[in-house]
Amino acid sequence: MVWAAGDTLQAGKYTVERELGRGRLGITYLARDKDHHRLVIKTLNDTLLTSLPPEERNRLETKFNQEAVKLRSCIHPHIVKVRELFKEGERWCIALEYVDGMSLAERSQKVLSEVEALNYIQQIGEALIVVHHNHLIHRDVKPGNIIVRVRGGKPEAVLIDFDLALDVQNQISTVRTQEASDGFAPVELYSRQAQNPGEYTDVYSLAATLYELLTGNKPVSAIKRKLDRERLVPPKDFNIQNNLISDRTNRMILWGMELEPKKRPQSVREWLDSLGLITQNSTPLPSPPPSSGLSLEQKILIWTLIATLIGSLGALLGGIGDFGSLFKPDSPASPTSSPTRR
Repeated sequence: MVWAAGDTLQAGKYTVERELGRGRLGITYLARDKDHHRLVIKTLNDTLLTSLPPEERNRLETKFNQEAVKLRSCIHPHIVKVRELFKEGERWCIALEYVDGMSLAERSQKVLSEVEALNYIQQIGEALIVVHHNHLIHRDVKPGNIIVRVRGGKPEAVLIDFDLALDVQNQISTVRTQEASDGFAPVELYSRQAQNPGEYTDVYSLAATLYELLTGNKPVSAIKRKLDRERLVPPKDFNIQNNLISDRTNRMILWGMELEPKKRPQSVREWLDSLGLITQNSTPLPSPPPSSGLSLEQKILIWTLIATLIGSLGALLGGIGDFGSLFKPDSPASPTSSPTRR
């Protein structure tokens, strides 16, 4: 079923404004609720569903529902929010937050400074850590699926368009080749014979996204690198508008885009740490204060003994006046906190 502008869903709860886009797997619509707040509604593509045998169609719908429920638990400021899962007629739908902004693919400034690009990458990386914690893989991280909006006067990146059906195997897995985003998808998304997707899959796509943000060029396709031995040009080889890319960032992009999954960082957290970015989801451990060779308990005991001796000496020399006060030590200074370990 294809909806047009003015169509109402859920007995008038939602009104369709227009279609936002479609792929082989799904169709997204811009809609508004009764309070005139905008939202996005995503549903599976009828053309795909009718082309599948009943068993596969049921599996796809079940997976769509299960992962929508999981995504709803992924609460993070840089992840699009799920409002509800509902059924309209015979089709399951997901109501999503509408993120008002521009995608990184639509930006007029084709090359970002390293500081700005890393800021967005850190935000999306932290979002992916939450996604992975909930046993989901995004599988389609790219500039077009990252919206930058302004909140509190500051730009922030939001990860959108979770392609929830790509985890289905067997016949549905043949969707991978047609749906993989050229330049941002690793080799494991192109074939059912390849290693199954994992956290390292999103690492590749996130590194490829950083590649484009810093160079203005889409990386060469992973499948061309694999089959045609086409070379991935290192980011630093591009010198567009005197854009400077640090050696570390250059190395980490290439590491994140290793063709073989086992050679990449196995988690987004590991990759962000390698870039020198501290994630909000990890608690840095404080370095211990400089050691003087004595434990705190030993220091307390020593000062207690000194105070006792001084008190006794003061009593013996009471005729001389407050002589004992000359021997009172200054209060020990509190140890200076060491900087947190990154």
